[in-house]
Amino acid sequence: MAGSSADMLIIFAASPLETNLLRKNIRNMQILHCGSVQVFSGTLQGRNILLSHGGVGQVNMAAQLTRLLSEYSSEAMLLCGCGGSYPDSGLQVGDLALAETEIYGDLGVATVDKFIPLDQLNLPQNPQLAPIIQQSISLNPDLLKWAQEILPNATHGTFVTVNLCSGNTDLSLELQQRTGGICENMEGAAAAQVCAEFKIPLLELRGISNPTGTRDPQQWDIHRGAEAAQWGILELLENWPVE
Repeated sequence: MAGSSADMLIIFAASPLETNLLRKNIRNMQILHCGSVQVFSGTLQGRNILLSHGGVGQVNMAAQLTRLLSEYSSEAMLLCGCGGSYPDSGLQVGDLALAETEIYGDLGVATVDKFIPLDQLNLPQNPQLAPIIQQSISLNPDLLKWAQEILPNATHGTFVTVNLCSGNTDLSLELQQRTGGICENMEGAAAAQVCAEFKIPLLELRGISNPTGTRDPQQWDIHRGAEAAQWGILELLENWPVE
């Protein structure tokens, strides 16, 4: 399945933990390579898919996804994984969330009084010489609307991508209030920016594995969050429109 495929879907996640269930259900699996990383092709719920992993964090995600999209084209990309819920989101461990927008939550300057997002620093920019700063990236609205119909129990809203996760209450509340976010993660905005550059429609689905603001292991269940997202992916693929 190397190269372009008009009816192929790419499924992408940060870590193999977030695709265990999906990989077990791939039919006619072939193992390919993208650089040094294994890529899995085959069918899932009757759809032609390519499944790969980007690694944890924004740099890993951007680098590997750029490499993948330079070698393969796709009808759309589905990004799945775990996420942390912000206090007022109403999301509990095991719930599903769909991204409307991705925001780089900690890209900027922290002053004594407040946080200033990078796109508000009035840095000189020349779009003819370098990409302009994108603090916020909207995801494909048509895919999101369709996914809401298939997954009516999923909550949709703003996702926040960070390098520094909210392991304390103050940071969790500050990010929530500043961004209006419902779900925190470490890769989504990077994936959204790369997909926008390659003009690949993106749908991001995350299962909640923990509340933000705490490192209490009793409140974390990464496996449950990962499985929730993967069951959501399987449901979407089963109902994917055939043109």
